[in-house]
Amino acid sequence: MRDEFVAIGTATDLRAHATELRRRWDTSFGLGRPRGVRSVVAESWSRMLGEGLAPDELAPTRALDEDGLAAARETSPLAAVLPDLRGCLAGLADDAEHILVVGDATGRLLWIEGHERVLEQARTIDFVPGMSWLESSAGTNAIGTALAIDHAVQIFSAEHFLSEQHPWWCSAAPIHDPTNGEVVGVIDLSGPQRTAHPHSLGLVMAAAAMAEQSLRHRAEVAAARRETVDERRRRYRPAVAAPPEPARLRLLASHEPAVDLPGRGSCRLSSRQAEVLALLALHPAGLTAEQLTVHLYGDAGNPVTTRALLSRLRVSLPGLVETRPYRLADGVTVDVQLVRRLLIGGEGRTALAMYPGPLLEASEVPAIRAARAELDLAVRAVAMRGGPDELWRWLDTPTGQDDLAAVERFLRDATADDPRRPLARARRSAIQADWDH
Repeated sequence: MRDEFVAIGTATDLRAHATELRRRWDTSFGLGRPRGVRSVVAESWSRMLGEGLAPDELAPTRALDEDGLAAARETSPLAAVLPDLRGCLAGLADDAEHILVVGDATGRLLWIEGHERVLEQARTIDFVPGMSWLESSAGTNAIGTALAIDHAVQIFSAEHFLSEQHPWWCSAAPIHDPTNGEVVGVIDLSGPQRTAHPHSLGLVMAAAAMAEQSLRHRAEVAAARRETVDERRRRYRPAVAAPPEPARLRLLASHEPAVDLPGRGSCRLSSRQAEVLALLALHPAGLTAEQLTVHLYGDAGNPVTTRALLSRLRVSLPGLVETRPYRLADGVTVDVQLVRRLLIGGEGRTALAMYPGPLLEASEVPAIRAARAELDLAVRAVAMRGGPDELWRWLDTPTGQDDLAAVERFLRDATADDPRRPLARARRSAIQADWDH
């Protein structure tokens, strides 16, 4: 049975389902009670009707003017984790014609970014920063409903209370303060009806979990900084430096590897720096200088060279690597670790959706080559077990773009009217021509 909080399946005919939902919407509001929709949607509609609200009388209201929006952004606890949320979803949102939305606990939209054409469309339904998207303002929608039930939810087409939102879908998850469990905001992916996918809900849930982890670490850092020198002395232990601020390490995809550092933004990594950090990511327990030397240079390498390399790295990128043994600092999140955890946890399709490309494509370090091949094969296996959407996602990766078997599988499984078929046929011809040459 499909998850009650997911609006569609991978095999759902989106156009036909939207048409049927509109028929049920018309019937429900003609009768004055929900009929023929998911229980999470029916309960939301009932809340609207119970408050005396009608679809033709309700419209999103402005909650913040320009100055108020600036102040709300500055004081929001989510401002600190916005880079994490962007790193997790922003690239995907732009590529897949989605928009990324971050709101506060009261349903006020604080940040919206993503595909420019979709942003323009969003303005026509008042889906813009400063507006309130609580149910009482904007009707049933993923943001307002997720806040109302404190649970991640996806809303598709005419499941929205307001008819002007019917051309849209949205998936949202609440974000909680890890110290007290209170909701501090909400993360949302939205887009035109034709771009809807069930796994968008898993993506926003993963992003919310990452944000909560980052908030937890920041709370621990703040607590450590509040501890006074006298308190440390009373406990008969030496003063220790506060844990480093969290960072996000990006090692997947064909572009240059980088790390996002608080206060510094994105910092590009040299090939050797990226290889060192990738090896530490692949060995969470850490590696000695001698072990790193063998990985990087083989048996003829010199540990002195490796120590000098690590020393320079720790100076240029402070707080990223700890010693004895060398290991990534607590709070450092790594894209390759996230994808591997999703695969191991049975969330293969979510892993595929978050997989931009291979691990350090140009690296010849044996351990990295092995991990790169293993990850590629695992992600490819997910795509080959899936439907056209999963296959297309794989074909969009640098490794998958020349995968003839995946192209053939896509052409076999895609419907006759799938707009991607001409591109797939052209891809197949190009691959075959390269092989013949």
